[in-house]
Amino acid sequence: MQSPAWSTVSGTCRGRKPRSAGAARGRSGFTVVELVLVIVIVGVLGALAGPRFFDNRSFSERAYAEELASMLRYAQKVAVGSGCRVRVQVAAAAYDLMQQAASGGHCDAMDTGYPVPVGLPSGESAAGSAPPGVTVGTPLVVVFDALGRSNLASDQALSVGTHTLTIGAGSGLVTGP
Repeated sequence: MQSPAWSTVSGTCRGRKPRSAGAARGRSGFTVVELVLVIVIVGVLGALAGPRFFDNRSFSERAYAEELASMLRYAQKVAVGSGCRVRVQVAAAAYDLMQQAASGGHCDAMDTGYPVPVGLPSGESAAGSAPPGVTVGTPLVVVFDALGRSNLASDQALSVGTHTLTIGAGSGLVTGP
């Protein structure tokens, strides 16, 4: 490989272009203005979008609405399976499922106290409470009979935040989220 020849006239190397100071500086990185602009944009996005990531109330409302719907359906199935009426009492921040007492292998039709807690397959009683900040709009008591029908005179709606559950009168059909 041949080395470039020096020109005695100009004092530069033939075959190569001289580097200018401006060309090297333009390719070295970001300017201060660009960095400040990116920091400002990230700050604005963080201020606007950040609270949405840390506010989980809408997720809690949805989860509690689904839990209530599931428990109402479960109460209906337990009433049909056992042949005993099941009462679901929904308060503003809690719910519980209670069942009629059995006597002699049959349900005591005269029992209106519902003294027996409904059990879950895990062995726990079917009851729960709402997450902090989540409430049910209108408290309600529903009784499902041995055929799965509800005691309601008309369809009832339970609201949990922006979510609504509907319990059908007569049929006991639970619709919701």
